Amino acid sequence: MRVAILGDYPFDPSRIAGGVEAVIKYLVSELKRFEDLDLHVVTVREEVRQRRIHREGNLTIHYLPAAYRFANVTFFAINKFRLLRELVDIKPNLIHAHVAGTYAETACMTRLPAVLTLHGIRHHEGWLQQGWLNRLVRRPLITREEKASIRRARHIIAISPYIQQEFGSLIRATVYPIENPVADKFFKLPQEEGQNGQILYVGRIDENKSVHHLIRAIASVRDRVPTVQLWLAGGARNNCYLQFIQETVKGLGLEGIVHFLGPLDEDYLLERYRRCALLVLPSRQETAPMVIQQAMATGKAVVATRVGGIPYLVNHEHTGLLVDYGDIDGLTDAVSRLLTDNTLRCKLGRAAREEARRRFSAADIARHTCQVYHTILEASNRHYRK
Repeated sequence: MRVAILGDYPFDPSRIAGGVEAVIKYLVSELKRFEDLDLHVVTVREEVRQRRIHREGNLTIHYLPAAYRFANVTFFAINKFRLLRELVDIKPNLIHAHVAGTYAETACMTRLPAVLTLHGIRHHEGWLQQGWLNRLVRRPLITREEKASIRRARHIIAISPYIQQEFGSLIRATVYPIENPVADKFFKLPQEEGQNGQILYVGRIDENKSVHHLIRAIASVRDRVPTVQLWLAGGARNNCYLQFIQETVKGLGLEGIVHFLGPLDEDYLLERYRRCALLVLPSRQETAPMVIQQAMATGKAVVATRVGGIPYLVNHEHTGLLVDYGDIDGLTDAVSRLLTDNTLRCKLGRAAREEARRRFSAADIARHTCQVYHTILEASNRHYRK
């Protein structure tokens, strides 16, 4: 079976930017073990100037140059054209598109059997609320594109029950509940208590992630846990917000406590997971954050906000602690509690790892995904034989 996987794929496999890239990378790494699959990943990238092909056994990566100038207004027409042209050459039996947007719309245009993995609620993304152009132009266009992709999809992989809860009757497809995969190297990391007071945040430094809430909480945690250290792993989408965070750190006297690591390659990220005592994610909106799944796989307790799909990942008082969004005092109490109670923190971490093994094994998720491919293709063949 020849499968075309459309979605964001890292240009440098050792440096993964964002949850979607991680999911596709981990999934493909396991799917290529199936000898009956001929896999083609097709991705558009800003850093690519001309079409590039990379082959590795039964896996071929197609890197296409992205065209984003006036792309929202033209509904990403140039990118769709380039994707369609590549698909004509590939001649896939089935398409697996990721994210309800350009890749999903392209899959629908081919009229080939296809499945769509919904990774998030795009119109809820915080950056779309910033600036008049985003609010008045980009957000309505992205909302329209997202909803159109979901209506047209006949097969959908839902990574969280939150997906079905959010889109409800808009979904007309057969839904396959398959969670995101986590690579084996996270499960193989030796489980340690972590260094005293070490807190890890992984993700973009942006307003939707509410890093400013975390910084304010750390200022209070410091009074209870003098050894506290916060490591922020991730780049910034908005330099103005990054500057605001840096100024907040300075204003609260946290220069020696809060450390900006920037984007990390996976080996260094694994080392940060090994060293940390716990992961904190204070987001305003999330669907199924990969960083929580990774932390669980490494055996770390999580403190996160009770928003979106997070409660489907973190079992309060069993694998981590949940707080209400914007509750700085609650965030302070939860972080302080885990830093000062080693027994509880280790207990939650062990339970988190057991839960992750049961739910997020990349090999198991690849097997379930492959079964979905065969189910869709067999149904399509039966339809055409009638």
